[in-house]
Parts: sequence; C-alpha cells; structure tokens
Amino acid sequence: MQKKRQPTFSQFYKQYAVPCLLLLISLTLGACGNKVARVSIPIKVQSEIDINTYSNFAVLPFVSEKHTSKIGEIPANIGKDVAQILRSGLSRQKHFDVVDKQETERIMTGEEIEEDLLADTERLSKFGGYFEVKGIIIGSYRFYTDTRPRRYYGERYSVSQQRYVMDYQDYMQKTYLLALRVIIVDVDTEKIIWDEVYQQKAAEAHSIGSFVFSQMAPQETTLRELSKRAVAQFTQDISPHYEQEDRFLMR
Repeated sequence: MQKKRQPTFSQFYKQYAVPCLLLLISLTLGACGNKVARVSIPIKVQSEIDINTYSNFAVLPFVSEKHTSKIGEIPANIGKDVAQILRSGLSRQKHFDVVDKQETERIMTGEEIEEDLLADTERLSKFGGYFEVKGIIIGSYRFYTDTRPRRYYGERYSVSQQRYVMDYQDYMQKTYLLALRVIIVDVDTEKIIWDEVYQQKAAEAHSIGSFVFSQMAPQETTLRELSKRAVAQFTQDISPHYEQEDRFLMR
C-alpha cells in the first residue's frame, strides 16, 4: 500500500493559513463599522427546592455548635433570635407560609433543642406533624473571632525634611466570623433535602486601648447582623428571583 505523503509547509500554508487569515480580516473589518453596547437585563433564577411541595415551614431555634470558642459571651437565647430572623426573611416571600414565633414556642414547650437533634430526622419529622407543615427548618451557628496584628503603610508630611515621607502604623484587626448551617427536613420522608453552611464576616481595626474595650463589649449585635446576611443568602437560594446579567449587543 502506498504511503500517504504529508503536506509540505508551503502547501499547508496555502490550504489552511491563508483562508483563515482572510476570514479573520473580513470579520474584523465588518465589525469596525458597528458599535458594541453592554446591556444589563434581568434573568429569572428558579428556586433550588421544589416550592410546590415545600411551601410551608416551621423554623426551630438554632443551636450553638459545641466546639464554638468563647460560647459564654453569647446569650443562650440567641438561637431563638436567629430563627426569628429566618422566619421574617421567609415570610416576606410570597411563595412560603411560615409558622409564627408564638405558635412555635407553644408547640415546642418542654422540648430540648440541642445539637444532637440536627441528625435526628425521625424526631424532627414528628415535630413537623405537630405543626402540619411539609418542611422543618433547623440549624446551628458557629460564631468566633480572629485577631491579628496588622500594619498600615501611608505617607505623612515631615516638617524637618520639608516633604512627604513613607510611614506606617501598627493596629489590631479583629474579625468576627459566623458559619450558619441551615437544614431542611422533609416531614413525610424524614430525609434532609437541604444542608448548607453560609459564612459571613465583619472586621474592625483597633488600637491597643480600643481592642481591650472590644473584648468586654457585647457581641450579640454583630452576630445578629451577620445572621441577617446569611439568612438573606439562604432565602435567595430557595426563592425564585431575578438577577442582573450583562449582555453585549452589536448595533
């Protein structure tokens, strides 16, 4: 059998490179007479759960994770506040019906809400039957701080040198971190259909004096604010909504 000859460089150039180059030039010249406009348009994003099935929820108090550091600084009832923030966020969505705080506390009277309950889907399903809902929402939070020394570089005017000189200032950066775990349990199947962790943080710059004061100041206000941000993320994930996306149009 005769061996097929490979094309030479000149043959390859004439057969492929030249036509491609001509096509590229024609496209470039054709586009030069047009203007490209960037337009932001709304795009509908569907819920990540079946909202036809899961339209009514009961939200139980959130629990603090056992390994959370400095748990003594956080009030014991903060888990109820986080649950109420979540109820309020869901109640503003027309797709969901949420059992209110008073009814939740009445039905849950005498029940212990601890971290072990997060994995007890059978017990959570029974609670759902009491509330007559399709889904039970429960979760946990881990709230802690991370403090590190930082150095800020800038310029200052030197009177002796009659010019601006490079200078720096040391400070303490205190970062508050929240990891909010949100779980949805299907009451009928006793299965977890949603289990996500939402992380938020906020940072403060301190001198030595203000840092010492911040160690003694109550931190529940920061925890509530970070909880609102995390709940907003969760609510968006399970709610149909619109997001803005850029499109490029040629005119």
